[in-house]
Amino acid sequence: MPRQWNIAILLILILGLGVLFQDSVWAILTLAAESGPYLLIGFALAGFLKIIIPQQRVFKYLGSNTFTSVAFASLLGIPIPLCSCSVLPVATTLRQSGASRGATTSFLISTPETGLDSIGITYALLDPIMTIARPLAALTTAVVTGTLVTALEQLGWAGEPGSSSLDADDCCDEHDHDVGDLPSGATGWVRSREIARRSLAYAFGPLMDDLTPWLILGFLISGLIVIAVPDNFFTLYVPAGWAAYLLMLVIGTPIYICAAAATPVAVALIAKGLDPGAALVLLLVGPATNATTMLVIGRLLGKRILVVHLIGVTGCALILGAILDAIYPLLGIDLSTIAAEVVHRGLSPVAVVAAAILIVLLVRSAIRIRLMPQVTQGIRRLGERFGVDLLSPGKRLTAVIILGLAYGSTSFSIIGPGEAGWVMRFGRVVRTVSEPGLIMHLPTPFDRVARLQTQAVRRVELGFFRETGGDENALPWAMSQSRDAEDMPWISMRRNLAAEAEMITGEENILSIKYAVHFDIRDPYAYRYRLADPDGLVRAFASWALRQAVAQRSAFDILVAHRATLERECHAILQRELDAMDSGLRVMAVTLQDVHAALPVHEAFRDVASALEDKARRTRQAQGYRSEALALARAEAYALMQTAAGYQSEVVNRATGQGRAFVSRLDAYRSHPDLTRLRLYFETLETALTEARTTFLLGDDVAVELWKSRNGNGLPGDMLKSVLPEPGGRRDSNPAK
Repeated sequence: MPRQWNIAILLILILGLGVLFQDSVWAILTLAAESGPYLLIGFALAGFLKIIIPQQRVFKYLGSNTFTSVAFASLLGIPIPLCSCSVLPVATTLRQSGASRGATTSFLISTPETGLDSIGITYALLDPIMTIARPLAALTTAVVTGTLVTALEQLGWAGEPGSSSLDADDCCDEHDHDVGDLPSGATGWVRSREIARRSLAYAFGPLMDDLTPWLILGFLISGLIVIAVPDNFFTLYVPAGWAAYLLMLVIGTPIYICAAAATPVAVALIAKGLDPGAALVLLLVGPATNATTMLVIGRLLGKRILVVHLIGVTGCALILGAILDAIYPLLGIDLSTIAAEVVHRGLSPVAVVAAAILIVLLVRSAIRIRLMPQVTQGIRRLGERFGVDLLSPGKRLTAVIILGLAYGSTSFSIIGPGEAGWVMRFGRVVRTVSEPGLIMHLPTPFDRVARLQTQAVRRVELGFFRETGGDENALPWAMSQSRDAEDMPWISMRRNLAAEAEMITGEENILSIKYAVHFDIRDPYAYRYRLADPDGLVRAFASWALRQAVAQRSAFDILVAHRATLERECHAILQRELDAMDSGLRVMAVTLQDVHAALPVHEAFRDVASALEDKARRTRQAQGYRSEALALARAEAYALMQTAAGYQSEVVNRATGQGRAFVSRLDAYRSHPDLTRLRLYFETLETALTEARTTFLLGDDVAVELWKSRNGNGLPGDMLKSVLPEPGGRRDSNPAK
């Protein structure tokens, strides 16, 4: 391959690495900024609890081999600020102080997950549901596992306990967590100041030293997930439910990551489509079943207790994860949307200041614990396994050059097809890019490129929440039971769907209308920088427009007819108001998804609507019957008229014919009266005597013969005729028959 091609490929790889590096750095800074205030508060509160709670006095209540000691040990983890690493020596001290194996096991599980730092970062990056579910799941897991261990001990199946002392290599904690006792004579302001000083010294000293490596690792992994894992990866490629749970179980069991550092990793995975239950499995299993913790439990409590510990933690994590996945659809909350907003949202000034303070404290702690030499040693050991010196001068120079080129390549960004871009320098837009292609700007963090898809059709939903694979028209049960948003302040969606769907008609009836608005972007700059919440603006104006249109109509018109007219009117009102706001939005369509009465009277209105539909149906049936009856009557009348006309013509023609025949007979009678009279006489006899038996007595001297028609049916052809004798007096011997 020519050298020019090699250089081109290398430049393309460096450019791609720079683009990924830029997105990854921004994702890490966003997560640090969002979690910074809550982490700082959590550290401060943890330090305060460490000072005011006498741990040695509390530990004496954990010696009994009962459920009470297990439950107390689980609750004890809430006020004690220890991470997944520093809890190991404390658990060893607890065991040496006489605590039962069940209490020690529950303490090891609950303490890292229920710490204030873990709860604070969970609330910062996720929602109140996960903030509540995570410590509750940890307490449940701790109680269940500790109870199993206690039951085995009572049955004598727990085996021999391990050593009550650990080597220095068994855990990563090398920091002194003893803060000493407060001065006995100190009172008032002096005591409070001493408590505050020692609390902050412990919180941002030994406690942060324990968490610094793992927080840095967690943020780095989160940034890597954001850029390396495609959007909706878990939705498209990992089956939801137990397959995702088992995958997180396999990933989280051997790998060590502390509870606080696991949270940003879980947020990044949820933003890519991972189920909340699977994320909870990772959050529970990662800190509780890593290799270091299992080694300590095996040596401290025994191998059988280790097996019970693994079974209890994994079993509870799987079951509780499934329960959490059932809760979120019931409440109508999409946690992946919340996590994606956290990863990609802008930074507030408070968050930026908190992130700066957190980064300074993490760097200070990393320098204090000599983190870089440890990382360097780890890189050296990794290279030795493959027979390569990764820290040789040449490789160091190569790494520096590649990193420098990668950082320099953050000066290049790509605007894709159908996108608009803006170059932002310290938050101020300095250039607008409307054409796709490669652009150049200052490197990160001086310049940042914001992109926006301009050709996609956006959608806002009002009155319902669409879920993947579910009924998009169904209201979540918990939200549908309340009319006021204040009834459920713990729901993170911030809006009550039932109240959002209810509207008053012109006749003061209440209808529940679930509808959606589709719109696109005409002015990208106005959409991104003139509107603080474009979707919220469309939702507010759409609600106002539809309520205005509904207030001018009756419930019957909306439920049974004129829905298309209502949609067109709402579309026109909404577009007019958005244009007046100079929003840069174009409404594509307003669609009514479902229209019915409010929930309390839904069944009654359904009966009324059914009755109205029956009325309309029967009216149409009656109109059809009327049309059919009228058509049949008109046809019958026409047929009668035609029959009468035909009968009239027949009677007139018959009378005319009879009259003419009578006139002809009269003329014949005038010419031959006797013969005509005789013919008429015989015709009358023929008619009268057709069915009668007739006997003729004829003499020899009468010259008469009987003639009979061939059919013999008594038709007018049957008649008697007078026959004259032939000349000479001879008669015909063969008369006609």
